Amino acid sequence: MINQVPNLENCWYLSPPWGKEIPPLEVSLLEKVYVTTTKSFGYCYGVEWSAKGWSYEIVSGKSI
Repeated sequence: MINQVPNLENCWYLSPPWGKEIPPLEVSLLEKVYVTTTKSFGYCYGVEWSAKGWSYEIVSGKSI
């Protein structure tokens, strides 16, 4: 079995490999957030960096 934490530490970048800085996160994992499009509260379940910026996964009730 692979220990995921050291594996993540070995693969983590302080900045993206293409030389630009990744902007800071707006919210932390499991932080309660208000989703304006659905006018409901949820929790930040995950984040992913893409060329367009941060993509947040929000859990609200039974939907993601």
